[in-house]
Amino acid sequence: MKHLLVIAFAVLAVSGCKLKKTQEQIAEDIIVKAMTDGRWVVTAYNDGTDYLSEFDGYEFQFKSDRTVDAIKTSTVESTGTWQGDALAMTISSSFPATASTAVQRLNGLWKIANNNWTWVKATQTINGKLTTLELRKK
Repeated sequence: MKHLLVIAFAVLAVSGCKLKKTQEQIAEDIIVKAMTDGRWVVTAYNDGTDYLSEFDGYEFQFKSDRTVDAIKTSTVESTGTWQGDALAMTISSSFPATASTAVQRLNGLWKIANNNWTWVKATQTINGKLTTLELRKK
């Protein structure tokens, strides 16, 4: 009887791990679907100074291979990488040093403050300043 309880507990523990992984995979799949379905534009970027005008003409296309294109006037200006973490409510991006100053401003780990399927509001502290970023699907 004791061995049966140990085996039952082990089966429950293993199936619980598989269930958790499945939930994490589902959350990741939702992030990828939301991010890759359409192009995004920056609708706010502020750290006490408004930098929105720097993003005029830019669109961002997130891809399922975790790359993101910075597109300006229909031309890919730069390609970076991105990661999303549904459990931590964060998204990060990294563009190369050759990208424009505006595009490089998106680098780093952003804490998602609020979002839905078509917009995201995120924050990050950069050089001691709280920076706010808002993206909307085009």
